[in-house]
Amino acid sequence: MMISSRDEYRAAVERASALSDAPGGSAEAEEFRQLTAEIGRWNEEHKGENSHGPEPADGLLRPDDLPFSGLPGNLGKLEKD
Repeated sequence: MMISSRDEYRAAVERASALSDAPGGSAEAEEFRQLTAEIGRWNEEHKGENSHGPEPADGLLRPDDLPFSGLPGNLGKLEKD
């Protein structure tokens, strides 16, 4: 198996996770070994490119997470008297 896209990468990680408890010497254990080798190759080739998979399109930060003048941005949401 050769991983050539992020979708294939995610599928390989899910499959490897499902096979992680396979008994040694079984066909499943061999498939697990091959998958982890290929996942490792993908990670090495995509080092620094968020190799574990894509982040959400709008990023991980939300407006409430951003600092404003040294204060948390969500202070503006507090009720005012």
